[in-house]
Amino acid sequence: MTGLFMMECRKAARGVAYWLFVLALLFVSIRQFDAAVDSELRRKDDPLSVFFTAPDGVYAGDFERLSDREMQENMMAGATERLLDSYRNNAYEYYPFGYVKTKTMSGEEQRMILSFLVELTGMSEETINGAAGKDGTEDFQISGGGAFVLEPGQGGMSMNESGQYVIEPGDWKYIEDKADITGASEDPENGFEKVTYDRFGEIMGVVDGMIGKNSYFGREMLALYYCGNDMEESPVTARQHREFYEGDHVTGAFARYYCDSISLVVLGLPALVVIELMMRDKKRGMKALVYPRTVSGGKLVCARLAASVCMVMLPVLVFPVKSLAALVRFCMETGVQLDIFAFIKYILAWILPTVLFVMALGMFLTILADNYFGILITGLLWLAGRPSIGKIAGGNYDLFDLVIRHNTLKGYGRMMENIRMLALNRAVISGMALLLVAFSVVVFEARRKGGGIFES
Repeated sequence: MTGLFMMECRKAARGVAYWLFVLALLFVSIRQFDAAVDSELRRKDDPLSVFFTAPDGVYAGDFERLSDREMQENMMAGATERLLDSYRNNAYEYYPFGYVKTKTMSGEEQRMILSFLVELTGMSEETINGAAGKDGTEDFQISGGGAFVLEPGQGGMSMNESGQYVIEPGDWKYIEDKADITGASEDPENGFEKVTYDRFGEIMGVVDGMIGKNSYFGREMLALYYCGNDMEESPVTARQHREFYEGDHVTGAFARYYCDSISLVVLGLPALVVIELMMRDKKRGMKALVYPRTVSGGKLVCARLAASVCMVMLPVLVFPVKSLAALVRFCMETGVQLDIFAFIKYILAWILPTVLFVMALGMFLTILADNYFGILITGLLWLAGRPSIGKIAGGNYDLFDLVIRHNTLKGYGRMMENIRMLALNRAVISGMALLLVAFSVVVFEARRKGGGIFES
């Protein structure tokens, strides 16, 4: 059995689909996960970072204390600030397939966004576009409480074809208190006093339609980022600080975020690995030599699936090691207790059941159809099995969710509140995978006796 298992591992490693999976996993790991770890460690003294420890022990208030009105104001301020930044850079982020993409607007679309910003902020087009203020300082008031400032002499302004002044993003600084800004507007009508919450919603709906599916200005995303949960990048609260250090022990939060980062990769590509492996043997006509009847169908199917799953899980376990080392170094330097096995535990609990299911499904369909039909079905499964945007904050699980989302380094308490459903979900998905393996053995034996892909 060991010899058969090792042979299948070597065959899986020689497949094109396997290395496509490895490259996709590596790309997502570096671009999304490693970048997040590096960013948080660089700004560990920033109140916005999960690493932040307040010298005086005083943290921001918990989101649960916000009233509906406060959450609406928070949403209007935050979304308008993001829209202003997106307009100035002509870069609008959205999530059409679960991963972020950036859209560049046309000149006409930019002018429409500009008109919305004028309405939302009460500022003139010239001010929004970067025309100099009376004291040579640029100010962009957000909800009457803050501004983007360009100090005199900074930046080299030029005008593009849309009539906008172009200034590098790094030349600007956002200051929360407008009283500290030279030349800030004193117009009491400036800000959101001119725009109702309903009108704000209408504007965001139009903007969302212009950008594409799941932009930051859609209703679900606005609710996620500004309506009382911790998806918004805001100062760490006392509860979040306690959960990060005492519940997650630092590494747990990043292990969870790593699993979220790779979730859509493991939902589809592993199936291609086992499908290609099986069909490659069929093309080479190797069944009679490789699979003698002295080996049971159950052993053959289980060895092939086990080998394929192990080869897929190997890079999943290896790729976060670099970032894990950086986190361990931080914890040792600061004397913080860490969970050294957090990545292994989360990967085996969150990722392995999904990998088992999609690979078992791919194997079953390939044995059943004797062709590449499994690719079509697993592709449709990838499209249908992606959780809704409403679940990316974590803590919201259904019984048959194929992947678990938790797109934030916060939210340990929210996960623990729903841990029973999470555990039941992973058990159900694993059970479905084992059931597909049993069906595969039955169909394999039938084909083995009657001819087909495993003819010997």
